[in-house]
Amino acid sequence: MEARPVGETGNEKAGAASYSDVNDPRAVISRSKFLTGATVGLGGLLGVAIAVPSIGYVLGPAFAGEKWYWTNFGPADSDQFKEGEYQPVVFERGELGELDRRVAFVRRDGAEEFTIVSNICMHLGCPVQFKVTNFACPCHGGQYDTEGIRTAGPPNRPLNRFEYKVENGNLYVGRPFATKEVDGTVVMTDQFKLPGSPTTGLLSWLYPTP
Repeated sequence: MEARPVGETGNEKAGAASYSDVNDPRAVISRSKFLTGATVGLGGLLGVAIAVPSIGYVLGPAFAGEKWYWTNFGPADSDQFKEGEYQPVVFERGELGELDRRVAFVRRDGAEEFTIVSNICMHLGCPVQFKVTNFACPCHGGQYDTEGIRTAGPPNRPLNRFEYKVENGNLYVGRPFATKEVDGTVVMTDQFKLPGSPTTGLLSWLYPTP
């Protein structure tokens, strides 16, 4: 049997056929195969889009059930925490130590009152930076005001915040919680949600997180 390049037949001469001819039946077959493949691919994408909420529902409890510990950030009256100014604090969460370092932006609002904002962007989870007047994500252009409320870009909700308490004069930081905007202010939601998961509207029902 004679070996031939792919697409070449025994009665053809090299370069004799042009597959750009719309009247050539081989071109029609080629287009049909392409359209079939494109349809299958589109169907696959739609299937993934439909499956995402289900995946989120299944995996949500695993994330929601993560162990969090109260982390001692030091004396609550420390000069490190300035009133009206954010100070980034790197800390190790839970039992994983250095393998699970987090960053929290801490702002003193009063003697024992603080605003503690997560540095995780609510678009795809990239780290945000504080730029004096706002939080900004360098990855995809997400923008938040000084309260963590989204002002521009692809994020669909405000930045997460951390629970905190002052005990024996020390500031302790706990687990993060999702937030939403109400009348221009940030309020806590009942659930922790991962980046990209809405906290309001119809989509919040499609992406449940216990």
